[in-house]
Amino acid sequence: MLHCDRRSWRMVSFTLLLVLAPLAVPLVASSSPAANASGGSAAVVAKRGDRSAQVTQLQKLLIAAGITVKGGADGIFGAATEAAVKDYQGRRGLTVNGMADTPTATLLGMLPATPLLSKGAHSAAVTAVQRQLIAVGVTVKGGADGWYGSGTSAAVSEFQRANGIRATGNLDAATAAILANAAARAGAATTTAATTPATVPATTLPATTVPATTVPATTVPANGSIIFPMPKTCRFWDTWGAPRSGGRKHQGVDIMANSGTPLFAVQTGTITKKQVDYPGSLAGNALWLTMADGTYYFYAHLSAFANGVGVGSKVSVGAVIGYVGKTGNASIPHLHFEVHPRGGSAVNPYPIVKAVSGC
Repeated sequence: MLHCDRRSWRMVSFTLLLVLAPLAVPLVASSSPAANASGGSAAVVAKRGDRSAQVTQLQKLLIAAGITVKGGADGIFGAATEAAVKDYQGRRGLTVNGMADTPTATLLGMLPATPLLSKGAHSAAVTAVQRQLIAVGVTVKGGADGWYGSGTSAAVSEFQRANGIRATGNLDAATAAILANAAARAGAATTTAATTPATVPATTLPATTVPATTVPATTVPANGSIIFPMPKTCRFWDTWGAPRSGGRKHQGVDIMANSGTPLFAVQTGTITKKQVDYPGSLAGNALWLTMADGTYYFYAHLSAFANGVGVGSKVSVGAVIGYVGKTGNASIPHLHFEVHPRGGSAVNPYPIVKAVSGC
C-alpha cells in the first residue's frame, strides 16, 4: 500500500515536470525513466526486480488489458513482465521504459487519475498543454492562452476519447504523458504539406486520380506492399484493441492530419463499397479498397470523396480516392485505416503502416 507522503511526492514531481517542461518545447516525455527538469526521476510504482502484491496487481491488469504476461501473475517483476509493460506502453502511446511509472499505473488503474491540471488553472503548464493539443489536431477554443477553461477541458476530453482514456476533461498523469508523446511525434514529423486547403468544399476537390508517377518512387515498394495512405506524417500510434464506446475495441490505426489532406490508394485495386455519412454512423464517409485476393483496406471519417470515385472504380496505387475529415463518430480530423487480409477479420495495421511511413 502506498503511503500518502510518497504519493503526494509523486504528484508534485510530475506537476513540476509539466510546469518546467515548456522551457524546452515541445513538452516531451522521456524514453528512459521520465526525467523532470531538475534531473530527478518520476515516481515508479513497480520495476524490474520487485516482488510484491503490487506486481501481482500490475500483471493481472496487463492480462485484463489483453497483454500477454509470460509466467502469469506471479508477483515477480522479471524480464517477461518488463516486456509486457513495454508492449502495453507502446500500444497506448506512453513512454516505453518497461516500468510501472505514474502514467502507466494511472492508465492501468493502479493509481487514481488524480488531476494535475483542471478547470480554473492558469499557468505556463496550461499553455504548454494547449499547444500540445493544437499540435495533434485538437481544436482549443481560445487558443493557447494559459487558462484552463471550458474550451480546454472540452479539448482534453476529445483527446481522451480518441485515445481510449476515460473522458474527464482533467489532465491526469496518463493523459499528460500520452499527449506529450503524441505532440512530440507531431512536432518531429517531416510531413509533406498537402496542397488541399484545411477546409475543402466538395465542389472544389481535384480530379479523382493522381497518376502513380506523382508518388515518390521510394514510397512504392517493389515487392507490391502497400504505400502510406496519405502524404508522409508520423502523427499516428498503436491503439489496436483500445476500448471504444459501446464496448467496442479499436480495430484500426488512427492517422492524424488536417481536414482535406488527400488520401491515397495504398495498392492498385477496386472500390467495392462506398458509404456516405448518415446520422448515427460510426465510420461517416467511408471507402473499401479491395485487392484480387479479397484483401481490403477500410478508410473512414472522410470529409469527401475524390470526384468520380464510387463502387466499381478501378484505382492505381497512389491515386487520390478521398480526403481526411471527421465525419461519423470522430471529433478530430483523422483517417481510421483498417487492414483485412483475404477479406477476413481486421489485423493490427500499425506495424504495416509504420513500415512504410518513414517514421
